[in-house]
Amino acid sequence: MFGSRHIGAGASIQRLAATVLAATIGTIGAWHAQAADQVPPEREGTSETEAPPVGDDVEEMTVTAPGPESGQIPPLEYLLEVYDARSRGADLYRRGRYDEAFPYLLIAAKRGFKFAQARVAFLYQQGLGTPQDPEAAVAWLGVASRGETMPEILNYFNDMWRKIPESMQPDLAALIDEYEAKYGTRENRVACDRDRKAGTFVKSLTCRFMDEHLYTSTSEDLGEITALEIETLGG
Repeated sequence: MFGSRHIGAGASIQRLAATVLAATIGTIGAWHAQAADQVPPEREGTSETEAPPVGDDVEEMTVTAPGPESGQIPPLEYLLEVYDARSRGADLYRRGRYDEAFPYLLIAAKRGFKFAQARVAFLYQQGLGTPQDPEAAVAWLGVASRGETMPEILNYFNDMWRKIPESMQPDLAALIDEYEAKYGTRENRVACDRDRKAGTFVKSLTCRFMDEHLYTSTSEDLGEITALEIETLGG
């Protein structure tokens, strides 16, 4: 993380931590319950598929494929490993295995995926699976709330932001900007859009690498993988 240099140490950090935790009252419980129960909606040409089962002995999390330079098309191996980390992290998160879920979710969060960013924010906020870090919680949730996102994520962030003292807001806004510059959708060539699930009025949020269509020989495999984690809240 970028550290506490933005807010200062001691009493200010404690005050921020208390503020961030207070912001959960009345919002985080409902949001977290919905997020934990998410199922992927149908996609044309694919069927609803649960995330791959994760055994008791979880393999060490790593992305070995080299990441792309800024603005460059990522290699196929990189896309596959990030999608796998996102799916494993989401599955473990839904099971409440936060210690194991966190490193997988952090990979996907750093690659611009909104639900992973919101979940990482929650884990930092609550100190689940990782030491509590109120600045990181605000920064990750701020990035997740920008651009095309779910209303629940945006409302959750706005509710938290209103409770943060004005004296702290400029530094936190700058921190969110830093996170977005590194972990936002544009920097990582990720596209997110909202559309309705087939046969319902419920809108879902779909985030995927915008260049996946270039790998036509493996498009069917990629379709199956991305279908695992097309997230939705509500319904």
